[in-house]
Amino acid sequence: MRSIARKLLALGAGAAVVGGALAAYARYIEPTRMNVERVTLDLPIGSDALDGMTIGFLTDLHVGPFTTLSRIERGIELLLNERPDLLLLGGDYHSESPRYLPGVAELLGRYRDAAPLGTIGVMGNHDYAVSGEQTYDVFAAVGIKLLRNEAIEVQYSEASLWIVGIDDTLLGTVDALSAFAPVPDGAPALALWHEPFHAEHAAELGAFAMFSGHTHGGQVRLPVLGPMAVPKHGKRFVIGKNQVNGMQVYTSRGQGMYRPPLRFNCPPEVTLVTLVAHQRTSGIASNGITR
Repeated sequence: MRSIARKLLALGAGAAVVGGALAAYARYIEPTRMNVERVTLDLPIGSDALDGMTIGFLTDLHVGPFTTLSRIERGIELLLNERPDLLLLGGDYHSESPRYLPGVAELLGRYRDAAPLGTIGVMGNHDYAVSGEQTYDVFAAVGIKLLRNEAIEVQYSEASLWIVGIDDTLLGTVDALSAFAPVPDGAPALALWHEPFHAEHAAELGAFAMFSGHTHGGQVRLPVLGPMAVPKHGKRFVIGKNQVNGMQVYTSRGQGMYRPPLRFNCPPEVTLVTLVAHQRTSGIASNGITR
């Protein structure tokens, strides 16, 4: 019996050591392992002039007690090394306290013209919850437009791409119909929406693709079982590239974390998206995670 007890104690001690090591890895190591995810999205037929356009996507920075400005800046620089034509921001720029807002806005403002076609974003639920209208105003002060049910035309190689920003589904005021109203019939439209949950609405209104964040990819993903938990309006299209009613949805894992401040099997990312003409899509695969 004593022999069995000793073995059980040894097993328990071993499990505690392994558990502690995994917890330390998830808290302090994986959150620093920023990835550049390279993704291709198919352009709609008739939009070949946009072939080769690249878009950098940053989302869910969550600058606050668990994610520093310096870590976010490293991710931005990694992405800008890829020389994207346009930068898009997916929301949730800060967490926990309004005191983090000026710093993250100033940081993003410094890079707003780093891409030739500029920087455009939307609001996230944490932005509303923590600072509300201040987020919109502070970003405007540094020259970054956050779209709230609006569309902006971007010119690339004498062609137009419409960026349609839809307001946050949890704490904003969603009006997708008004957001798409300025887009001419048949023009290529890319939706930017913090939560991916209602992607069908963007597809119905004519977007060929949509960028989202919010889910953090699950943040902690167990082998076989997948994410331990996802936030409200984050239970669909949780990670990577998916399809809904013919529209491509890309959900980024984001750069930061929220409670619990852990990442496991789900490292942070910045995303480089290349738009590819319809006739060139055969044989081109996405490096984005599709699950």
